[in-house]
Amino acid sequence: MRARLAGLAAALLSIVSGCNDYSYEELSPSVLHNKRHSFVVNVYSTVDILFVIDNSGSMAGEQVALAESFSSFAERLDLLFGPGKYQVGVITTGMFSEMCCPFESACKINASGESGRLQDRLGRIVDWESDPPVFDFRDTQGACRIIGSDNQVCFYDTETEPPEGVALVGVEGCGIERGLAAVRAALDRERLAGSGMWNAGFLRDEAILAVVVVSDEEDCGEVGDVMEGGDMCYYAAAGVDGEGRTSYLDEGVERPYALTPVEEYHRLLTGLKGDRPGMVKFAAIVGVDKVDEATPGVTIADLDNTRIRYEADEHGHYLPSTVCATPGCTGQHCEAYPGTRYIELARLFGLEQGGDGFVGSICHDFSETLEDIATFVACPRTFYLSEPILDPGLANIFVNGEAVPRHSCALTGAEAIPCAGPGDASCSGGAECVETWSYFAAEADEAARIAFASHYDPCELIEEGEIHIELVYATE
Repeated sequence: MRARLAGLAAALLSIVSGCNDYSYEELSPSVLHNKRHSFVVNVYSTVDILFVIDNSGSMAGEQVALAESFSSFAERLDLLFGPGKYQVGVITTGMFSEMCCPFESACKINASGESGRLQDRLGRIVDWESDPPVFDFRDTQGACRIIGSDNQVCFYDTETEPPEGVALVGVEGCGIERGLAAVRAALDRERLAGSGMWNAGFLRDEAILAVVVVSDEEDCGEVGDVMEGGDMCYYAAAGVDGEGRTSYLDEGVERPYALTPVEEYHRLLTGLKGDRPGMVKFAAIVGVDKVDEATPGVTIADLDNTRIRYEADEHGHYLPSTVCATPGCTGQHCEAYPGTRYIELARLFGLEQGGDGFVGSICHDFSETLEDIATFVACPRTFYLSEPILDPGLANIFVNGEAVPRHSCALTGAEAIPCAGPGDASCSGGAECVETWSYFAAEADEAARIAFASHYDPCELIEEGEIHIELVYATE
């Protein structure tokens, strides 16, 4: 299965009453075991998307690939949410520390700052021949701090020469990436409070929060978790270094290899939305160790295979191993390291059917991955079932109390117009009569599910941020 779910979490809440349009006398005893389930799904028509973009020296190519894919991402958001229904902010993986930007004025990265501050300067690459490439920045005086339908070019504008955008955060940031700490800082209530605070207005109470991390390195926890320098972040993330040691000496004090637990960030993010299911999404586009390159997407087996390993260099020093090569990259810094902590957080949000976690590989096509993420954060069309339906022909579905016709005319933008089934020529404009929803039996890697047709949008029937789906069916 793909290691993601393009939809919102559907929680099975209760068994409720319903009605069927068939006669019980006509059914065999095996079908008379009738089920009525009500799914309540938290669905909101707005979304806040926080991109966390690695700005270390190896990320120039990945930033451009991400930026060039944004237009298809935005188009999909416009289709799924509608213009004006989403907003995007960008932060970096950098945090001020003794080794990295001890003072804001000392940072080479853009003057917007780091440590969770929303970026607003437009970066552009002015010299690709240098290693790493040279960036230049243009100030927008805060105009690109929050990006929506009306200022999408802030993320990346291909009409300028060279192209520029907030997504190009440069490559002079700290080589000690702390993406999760930056998320914590960006969404801190004090930083969000009041019109005078730089991140104010980004996090809205009744909007879905989606965090998207893009990095070719491991997360290094909070400042102070581990001594800075070398490969300490990998040792601490793995809990052991290449020599098998689980601790190290820091100014004569024995300290364990350990980072702030990922569970803490999960509690932080879900708590921002009152622990409401489906209200927080976490996506990681990171280094993934593929089991089989011929298998498309990212699978659970790939994630299980992605872990920190060590190999000896020519001097006999054990260094972390890379897991994949970034496409289209030449020269140095073309390989990604395992992003195990980001993957772990995605697992906590749930990668199974109905989960709110997503993992994509930074070494694969960004445009497809971003389109998947746009679908992932939007209202679902697929709902997974806890048990199979014996006979889909006997099932009925109600969405917020309104019956969903089994077949309807494939007319986009119109309410579901019932029709008799394939071959019914009664639909206007030559539209086909198709299934409004389809049932898919359980497979080896996916549970049984129902999926609504592209012309029928259950989110049109949203009531106070929820969709109530009543499914009446027969089981064995």
